[in-house]
Amino acid sequence: MAYAVLLIFFLRDARRPVVTEEKPGVPVAGVFDGLISLLKSPPFWIIVIYFAVPSLPGWAIKNWAPTLISENLGIDMSRAGPIATISISVSSLLGVLCGGMLSDRWVQKNIRGRVYTGAIGLSLTVPAMLLMGFGTELPHILTAAFLFGFGFGMFDTNNMPILCQFVRPDARATAYGFLNTAGIFTGALITDYLGKSTDAGNLGRDFAWLGVFVILAVVLQLLFLRPKPAQSNVNV
Repeated sequence: MAYAVLLIFFLRDARRPVVTEEKPGVPVAGVFDGLISLLKSPPFWIIVIYFAVPSLPGWAIKNWAPTLISENLGIDMSRAGPIATISISVSSLLGVLCGGMLSDRWVQKNIRGRVYTGAIGLSLTVPAMLLMGFGTELPHILTAAFLFGFGFGMFDTNNMPILCQFVRPDARATAYGFLNTAGIFTGALITDYLGKSTDAGNLGRDFAWLGVFVILAVVLQLLFLRPKPAQSNVNV
């Protein structure tokens, strides 16, 4: 709440000249035109899948990693919780910084640089889920936490830039809201599923299986997300 108050007072939009001239014969966009254009766009649906699928391991890690670490290492939750939280948070910060710098440099040479950076980040979460699911030693868990945090940070920092390469400026808020909704619904489903998996004693196995869905998202991303120069040069 305190952070929100700071934003209210200090966050300001950059002032740009307002163009009031209307071109004859050009209809004014309606309230739902942006949403309709998004739903008709095949790349947007690929982005939805690309955004929603990583929510499976993302929410699984947030909600169930301490439980899994506690079970695999045979330690109390009071120790498992900080191990999961601190290691993933620190590595995520590194992933955000490295992924952002790599993406910004790469896209200057290759228009798909942001897409490739996000794919690399997602790919790092696959071995992380395997190690997290089946690792029985502390080095396994710490390696898994680093790979997941670093990879997810690379993925997360490129979400909005990738979206901006495919969605026009007047529809980006709608698009990002749609993506967040899809991610939350996906996270709710996996949280409930892993709760039942824990009761059945299959939490580690099902954690590892989540890597399959991530591989699917990476393949779809690399095959279908092909931004055009005209779209990528639109000012945010």
